[in-house]
Amino acid sequence: MRTEQRDATREQIVRAALFAISESGYDGVSTRTIAARAGVTQGLLTYHFKSKDVLWRAAADYLFATIDEALELAIAGLDNPNPKDVRRETVRQMVIFGSKHPETMRFMMDVGETESRGDWLVETHLRRIYQRFCADNTDLPKADIPHVFYILTGASMMIFSNSSKCRQLSGIDPLAPEEVQRHADILADLLVRD
Repeated sequence: MRTEQRDATREQIVRAALFAISESGYDGVSTRTIAARAGVTQGLLTYHFKSKDVLWRAAADYLFATIDEALELAIAGLDNPNPKDVRRETVRQMVIFGSKHPETMRFMMDVGETESRGDWLVETHLRRIYQRFCADNTDLPKADIPHVFYILTGASMMIFSNSSKCRQLSGIDPLAPEEVQRHADILADLLVRD
């Protein structure tokens, strides 16, 4: 029981950190703000995470574990998939994930180019995802793969992380289920050719 409560408290803090950092940026949020958002004391936050950097890394780990789980479940649910089916479903799931977790893009964009957090993120999570993407897209010209990877990453999530601006600009609610579906289908059609 005690371990379950400790794990639940840790996850509560991590989720609060993920949202707070995605809204205010790493430098714009304090651990006190995160503790308050998580509904815990500063001392309890510090007990679980000795620094804001350690907490940021735990939030990134949580985010990527959540993405991995969603992709694995969706692909496991395909009947006799061929490589193009897997790529289409990957694109679709990235869109669906982005719609359910609009904080993802904002969290990622806050990392920065030269910070040690950015280097850690590449080595801990992004390189593995990129290598898998390269292995799954051998029919693309090698020089195109980095471009398609970043097109997928940005196009699958940007509309959701800026949903209020999209509503103001276009009049559509990108988070409405039919719009998420439309976005997933359009992006899959653009990126996975028959």
